[in-house]
Amino acid sequence: MVLQTLRKGASGWIAKIFLVVLTLSFVVWGIADVFRGMGASAVASVGGTEISAQVFRQQYLDQLQRISRQAGRAITPEQARAFGLDRQVLNQMIADATLDAEAARLSLAISDAQIAREIADNPNFRAPGAKAFDPGYFQQILRANGLTEQRFVASEKQRQVRDQLLQSLGAGVSVPQVLLEAVNRFEGETRTASYIRVTPAAAGTLPAPTEDALRAYFDAHKLAFRAPEYRKISVLALTPAALSAGITVTDEDAKAEYDRTIARFGKPETREVQQIVFTSAADAAAAEEKIKAGATFADIAGARGLTAKDTDLGLVAKSAILDPKIAEAAFSLADGAVSAPVEGRFGTALVHVTKIVPGAFQPFELVKPQIVAELQLDKAKRIILDMHDKVEDERASGATLQETAQKLGLKLASFDVDRSGRDPAGASVEVPGGADVISGAFAAQPGVETDTVQLPQGGGFVWYETAAITPARDRTFEEAKEAVTARYTEAETEKAVEAKAKELMDKAKAGTPLAQVSAEADIPLQIAEGLHRGRAEGPFSAESVTSVFDVKEGGFGIALGTPEPDRIVFQVTKVEIPQQMPPDTSRVTQELSRQLENDVLVQYLAAIQKELGVKINERLFAQAVGSSPAN
Repeated sequence: MVLQTLRKGASGWIAKIFLVVLTLSFVVWGIADVFRGMGASAVASVGGTEISAQVFRQQYLDQLQRISRQAGRAITPEQARAFGLDRQVLNQMIADATLDAEAARLSLAISDAQIAREIADNPNFRAPGAKAFDPGYFQQILRANGLTEQRFVASEKQRQVRDQLLQSLGAGVSVPQVLLEAVNRFEGETRTASYIRVTPAAAGTLPAPTEDALRAYFDAHKLAFRAPEYRKISVLALTPAALSAGITVTDEDAKAEYDRTIARFGKPETREVQQIVFTSAADAAAAEEKIKAGATFADIAGARGLTAKDTDLGLVAKSAILDPKIAEAAFSLADGAVSAPVEGRFGTALVHVTKIVPGAFQPFELVKPQIVAELQLDKAKRIILDMHDKVEDERASGATLQETAQKLGLKLASFDVDRSGRDPAGASVEVPGGADVISGAFAAQPGVETDTVQLPQGGGFVWYETAAITPARDRTFEEAKEAVTARYTEAETEKAVEAKAKELMDKAKAGTPLAQVSAEADIPLQIAEGLHRGRAEGPFSAESVTSVFDVKEGGFGIALGTPEPDRIVFQVTKVEIPQQMPPDTSRVTQELSRQLENDVLVQYLAAIQKELGVKINERLFAQAVGSSPAN
């Protein structure tokens, strides 16, 4: 995760293909067949290359935290194993090791000079406000992530060599025309359906649940109403916002910033400006004398054969006039006045002002709080890495988070949450570091030091520790009665809607026209035209449209409605399949090409692994992900 944050998009299209390869790889050649007994320290090996259990576990936890962050809630290790995340991560590492072995056999390499250029060009290694690579800032970022320059460079070399190898395999795969035509027919097919939308109202009013029914439902679903495990988490968040509160900004600094950026606090004064540029100072002086004698600016312009297009600069702000001397002269004149000769960039000029539109700005006192806050935040961003090092020094000396916070003037917050980030009252809690901190706290015991969490986009750092654990427990019926009632009502409503939908569909299947079924049920008959696979339309979700395409023309079906628990009773009344290719097939061609490239890469990895041999230590694998090994 750290390296991906530092690279910020270093990998391109080939990396996306590789991710698909890793996802499909278990399906293609399966990992169950390669479990073997191994040594005590390696979770897997590819040929002579071993993958240590410690490194695998770290990558597995990193991926678990990343997915939790994307989901907006903590994913438990049990859920992750159910999704197959443990096997996917291991297989990714096996694929990496396979590519490394093949790259070494082919003598592929990346030079130090190329890596150095890419690091120097990476904008993420520039200090805030800087336009060039900052070696000191680069080292600070590496230290903050627990990396050395040698480790980071080695990792980048390894990644780029793999990309070289993969790119050489996947490029230039062509799509057969027959496949393109088949996909066009499949994707271009449209359907029309007549349908009845069955809602809870159409299903009728449900009787109020009895106490016995609720208790029976509670007894049958006790696990759903358990009070989850809670953990009290102490959190020290070092963010620009947290640091800015302690930063002092003087009135002088705020006023200077106001004067420097005043344009953003209103509209500057604008003027309609004209100018005549002379080739010599003598000609400009002679024109000035004529104006003093009674001639107008327009007279001088006309005598020189100049039109308004030649002399007008338009209604402009001072900053919009490129020549500073002309700008200064124009904005020092009274309305209608003509300047003395001005030595500008392109010659000697006379400047004429024909209109003045005063500026309007918010007063300094009104915007002062905003300016102070901005200056505080800007300074906090510049000192945050230094403060990070101070916190790490305190931790290294053995200080607790509480002691560190007190010594450095930082705030230590406490949160009592379950794995999904909710407090005992059921309210969602905003924990600094989000899913990374919550999942990490649930993986650690009280008193055990945890890894620092780096917030994305330079948002700061979070240190945390598990302060206390409240075990999960069964709730009593009285405690859970409100939730039981809600769940029971939802379940019974869904059953009633499903039963009503089935009743209506059975009538239609028995020969009653759907329009008559609709009229008898007092539910309007509606028509959905031009339905496409995978596209939501009206009450049909993208998933429920699949049900329409699973039925033949004239057939009936039931689909989930939007919102649930609605059901849709439908009849497919028309099927249209395109017979000609569309004029533009580039999107489909590109997608098919990517899929074919994926197939090539999957087969390539499978062949190499078969040649090298893959072994996995089942016992260590299970221990690393916190499960019990299979017997």
